Amino acid sequence: MLPHSTAMISSDRGVFINGGQFNQHYHHGQATVGNKTPIDVLTEAVAPSAFYDSGASFDKPKCHPRTRSKILEDIMCWILGEDEDGQIGKQFMWLNGAAGCGKSAIAQSTIESCIERGVLLASFFFSRSDSTRNHAGSLVATLAYQLYCAFPGTEVQTEILSVIQQDPLIFKKTLQRQFTSLIIQPLFTHFSKNQSTQHRVPFLIVIDGLDECTDRNAQKAIITDMADSLRNSNHSIQIFVASRPEHDIKLSFSSKYLKEVHIGLSLDLENGREADSDIRLYLFDRFAEIKDDFNNRTTGRKLVQDWPGDEIITKLVWKSSRQFIYAATVIRYVESTRHRPDQRLDTILNFRPVNADHPFTELDSLYTMILESASDIEKVLHVLSLYLMDVRHVCCSVIEKILSYDEGEVEALFCDMGALVQISKPRYFFPYPELEYDPEYSPLLLHILHASLEEYLLDAARSKQFHIDIHYETIKHVTHALQYLASCCSSSFNPSSMAGAPTYILYQYQYHMCPRTDHITISPELRQLALSFPLKEFLEPHISTNIYPQLLQFVVTPFLELLQDIVVSDPTLSYIQYHQLEILRSDIIQQIPQYLNDDRLTLVLVLFYHLGSQRFVPALRGGRVGCSGYSYTTPFHVHHEDCDEGDILSLSRLWYTWRTPIQGNYYHHVVRHWQKSLHDPRRPTQYALGPITHERAALFCLKELAATVPPLTSPSGKNIKISPVTNDAEDDTHPMLNFIQDVNCGQWRFLCSTKSALEDEELYFLLLGYITFLLPRCGRSDALVAACEEYRTSHIDQPDGPFPVRRKLLHKEINNYLARVYVTNFACMVQ
Repeated sequence: MLPHSTAMISSDRGVFINGGQFNQHYHHGQATVGNKTPIDVLTEAVAPSAFYDSGASFDKPKCHPRTRSKILEDIMCWILGEDEDGQIGKQFMWLNGAAGCGKSAIAQSTIESCIERGVLLASFFFSRSDSTRNHAGSLVATLAYQLYCAFPGTEVQTEILSVIQQDPLIFKKTLQRQFTSLIIQPLFTHFSKNQSTQHRVPFLIVIDGLDECTDRNAQKAIITDMADSLRNSNHSIQIFVASRPEHDIKLSFSSKYLKEVHIGLSLDLENGREADSDIRLYLFDRFAEIKDDFNNRTTGRKLVQDWPGDEIITKLVWKSSRQFIYAATVIRYVESTRHRPDQRLDTILNFRPVNADHPFTELDSLYTMILESASDIEKVLHVLSLYLMDVRHVCCSVIEKILSYDEGEVEALFCDMGALVQISKPRYFFPYPELEYDPEYSPLLLHILHASLEEYLLDAARSKQFHIDIHYETIKHVTHALQYLASCCSSSFNPSSMAGAPTYILYQYQYHMCPRTDHITISPELRQLALSFPLKEFLEPHISTNIYPQLLQFVVTPFLELLQDIVVSDPTLSYIQYHQLEILRSDIIQQIPQYLNDDRLTLVLVLFYHLGSQRFVPALRGGRVGCSGYSYTTPFHVHHEDCDEGDILSLSRLWYTWRTPIQGNYYHHVVRHWQKSLHDPRRPTQYALGPITHERAALFCLKELAATVPPLTSPSGKNIKISPVTNDAEDDTHPMLNFIQDVNCGQWRFLCSTKSALEDEELYFLLLGYITFLLPRCGRSDALVAACEEYRTSHIDQPDGPFPVRRKLLHKEINNYLARVYVTNFACMVQ
């Protein structure tokens, strides 16, 4: 019974309930609710700004011409039923990707393509900042209104109005009820009466920015309720959803039913080269437009024809990280008609805001908004700081062990930050080559999707409460890494494995802290850990193994740098450094005899001791098998694949840091210091580098020289022109030999060429210098005497050949050595 009803009057124009809760009547052929017709009820429930062609926005994002062609083609093939990959019939397509990667532009361009081809559709563009479309309340009404307009004068309109007439509060019901009653059922009725339509293109629903719906439960409900409504219907409706890969949305699409009926397209997984190419094309075209517009209106200095240049565009493409929002932000800032475009671009490249004019205000707001959604921002920033240290291949499980987090906690921390950070199994790069790659059990890795996020986080003025002090965080991570490594004192520990990944935290310490040693604040916890770290127990299980050099590079070297920084920060703590150095010294000295059992390793030991002392013993930088982070003591890395074999202390390969760029780092510094003390003639030891070791080194070089054919032609095939030898010439010139003035002393550095045609020339040049340097330091050796006699006989009279000064000096030293030896022999015979 209707409450408070006093009378009921029936007529052919409607039903009136006096004293009840509502009155219903007909007006101009439509039933009304109160004073509103069903169409009034529908239009009032609509969010007009959510339309794809809403006038609320004057800058609709859409794909730049000739960009995103592959992804747009794939989407249209699905819509038109032309998919050749067996995806025809799937009712959902989910386009996902990081914040600012261009999802809305793709959705807008897709809609425009559909309209051109006569595809009927309805759309809803969510926006977090718009109160009329940041929730699900107006979603179905907005879609139903567009459906109503798409089928004028048909049963679709009749049925939509009939549903509202029968249930005026339909928009207060569940999403599934609304969607079924106002979308599915009217379309089903229409297609049932028009059989031919069933074979045409289905009706398309486009939902963009689902992650912009502020209610996460509503995000899930929209997807699941639509899926439930479509479960038993025909395939006359297709639903295209574009969103960030947020946690709840991912879970919804991975549910048992939706997993089978949807196609997933990830912009984060698309071909990187295609994305970079599209962004490059966009920047090239837009800069050209800006240049032309500016040159046409200015009366002053015009922009040059090739402005801004390929190098700058390449830099901007890289910083975009395949996300169009960065490139679009740059263009919006540069195209200001109130400024010179080149000056605005310089501001971006140098990031020196003028008059508080920040180019990336919009981008910063996006980053801030996403970071605010983190459940534990302190832990999130701590993990991100590890990534910013370039320790990017530490899997999540190891991060959790290092930071003492619960298992699975890292993934949970970033579950709502899929727009900026991706946690997934490696697709193209497996960071642990010594382990067999198993896609089912491969580790989860963290990856930041925006290169510009790093600049934001490291700039306190931009990120404010989310600022990361990388120096402070590095000290914390080094502390965690040492605690972790202290528990790894066993022969099973492998620094190249997943478990050994924390060694790279220590390795990165050098690069993040060395330039600012005098500003470092060492925490009490780290000081105590530096003193108690079990260095002997950590190294001992790996002595004489191929793991030992890796431990020296990635653990011992940065650990020694840390000890030195502790002393610099507080000289009274020098006992910590002394304690650990004595432990390491006893370990290192035990390895030296291995170098005296092999002539090649003896040469390594000798050259390491004399490295950089004069022009004949240059440091070798780079090389065919090297990289910019290495220097070498011998040239044989270029010619021998086993050049490191037996070099347990890595004396032939120098790792340099900001502090010591040529002679190696602090580890090599202390080893050379210990070596010099062993060489002290006042305290001879079994490890001293005396005449015998120099003889063996020189003999090895003479044998190598005999096997090296001196090049008589240049790499171009032309004969080498020999310059006249002057009496005052100190050395031959060589294009790859440079004098380097570093922070310690002047040094010669030889840049090994990467061109194989120059390898013999370089090796010949170096060997001439080595032997010239070594012979004065050699004692008598029958083998060395024979080698010198043989070389003098076979080469002394050759007039042609490269490097005449070095050849002349070598001949002089050979004569001096042989004369010295013969005089000594004669003296012995006389006695």
